[in-house]
Amino acid sequence: MTAYSVLEQAPVRAGSPPGAAVRDAIALARHVDRLGYQRFWIAEHHAIESVGIGAPEVVIGSVAAATRRIRVGSGGMLLPNHRPLHVAEQFKALAALYPGRIDLGIGRSEGATDAATVLAFGRPPDNDHGAGFERQLDELLAFGGVVPLDDGDPPASVRATPRDVPLPPVFLLGSSPNSAVTAAAKGLGYGFAVHTNPDAAAGALLSYRERFVPRHDGDRPHAILAVRVIVGSDDAHADALAEPSRLTMAQHRSGNPARMVDAATALAHEWSDTERQALASLHPEADVTGSPEHVRDRLAALVEEAQADEVIVITNTFDPAERRASFTRLAAVLRLAPTAAPPPSPVAIHRD
Repeated sequence: MTAYSVLEQAPVRAGSPPGAAVRDAIALARHVDRLGYQRFWIAEHHAIESVGIGAPEVVIGSVAAATRRIRVGSGGMLLPNHRPLHVAEQFKALAALYPGRIDLGIGRSEGATDAATVLAFGRPPDNDHGAGFERQLDELLAFGGVVPLDDGDPPASVRATPRDVPLPPVFLLGSSPNSAVTAAAKGLGYGFAVHTNPDAAAGALLSYRERFVPRHDGDRPHAILAVRVIVGSDDAHADALAEPSRLTMAQHRSGNPARMVDAATALAHEWSDTERQALASLHPEADVTGSPEHVRDRLAALVEEAQADEVIVITNTFDPAERRASFTRLAAVLRLAPTAAPPPSPVAIHRD
């Protein structure tokens, strides 16, 4: 049975302080916890006017404390911005505080689009998608006690604390066939951003499953599709709810960043040619927007094509109440139900 989860991007609304987006995230997490979604992952972004969270590792602890059963994690920690040992220790600490409920999603990008912010992170020049990133990922897994480095490697003896707590399940997040190959080779869970590269989604997930190399007995592939979804009472209602997010994304991509406006303002907006071209580059055709029944059928088709184990849903609306209502409609049409205990992890993680 396909699992359904939530990816929080923390939209910042016009007329509201950016910090409110963090508080909205906790309220949404409480809501979807009651509805029966499997995970609540928090994205990392930086210096983007319309996005409110740059430190998912901090928010994860608050969300886990505010919820009862849902798994909480990063979607993802952008590893080139961080030291692998620090990430391993942060997530081991979270796992000690909330046993069986923490996930560690890892991404390759910088989560920012301006050169100054990228420079401020001090990223090495080779760690975008090449050998530098692979090294960081190997160190993270080694320090977490998952896959050791070679004995002759200088940091091979390093272990993240607390040493008696296993690293949470690790997922590699991506939007290209290359990331699927890396996730499979390292025996990790894998999440693919449909909204970034829709034409490659099914092929990447199928390739990941075929190439998966288990590290330990019990490891198995776990393939997740990340999809932008808005569920309205009918198709017209959903389309109106989606317009603020479309406009915000287009404005950011076209170099005119702004916070998300309300639906009436977005619908009345006169789009420039530049904004329309920017929106087209963001693949709005990959979004799943409509009535509950329409969304259910579209998602089922995506799952069948890609043979996905799970769908993680991104829903950004201006009104937080409308966002919660969208998740309520989706849960109802999918017949989700809360479980008494946290769901099992898909990839076995072993202690030192």
